[in-house]
Amino acid sequence: MPLRRRRSWLALGLVVLAGGVVGHVLSEAVAAFSPLSFLARSVEPGLDPALHLDLGLVTFTFGFTVRLNLAVLLGVVFALWVWRWV
Repeated sequence: MPLRRRRSWLALGLVVLAGGVVGHVLSEAVAAFSPLSFLARSVEPGLDPALHLDLGLVTFTFGFTVRLNLAVLLGVVFALWVWRWV
């Protein structure tokens, strides 16, 4: 029985992040072309405006926005597919 190598969660996270970045670049590149513009339509869930917590001595600001579109999803799926075979 062959031994399976354990892959780290950090490496998987970096692969997913790289796939998302490649998908974002792809969506920005095809946004101007009308036949492929559907890849660039995005949804932006997040915390907007940011939440401010002022404790007098320290002020914290919490906020995030995730920009999702079909090209980013395709980039992540492709990156995970490559990750599976490497």
